[in-house]
Amino acid sequence: MALGDTEPDNTLPGEIAYVDDVGAVCRCWNWRDGQRTMLTDDTTHAFLIIECVDPTRRDDLEKATQHLATYVEQHLGGSVKSTIMDYENASLNLE
Repeated sequence: MALGDTEPDNTLPGEIAYVDDVGAVCRCWNWRDGQRTMLTDDTTHAFLIIECVDPTRRDDLEKATQHLATYVEQHLGGSVKSTIMDYENASLNLE
């Protein structure tokens, strides 16, 4: 169920959604985050997404990803694993 919703809203035909074995993590690209996977003060593991639909801006995507990783490490004390996904690299196993 999306943040702020009181009832489930199914994904649309052909819609981009990030999913795991339980269901949607977020949908409408990265616009509709879910209640099940939202970050809270008690969060110890997180899956953060940065999107770039313009292939000519790959360098900007990589820089933004590095900046986010730096902030997570410096300000939240987290450790970061980073992967850039695309059509040829469309899934990722998180362990």
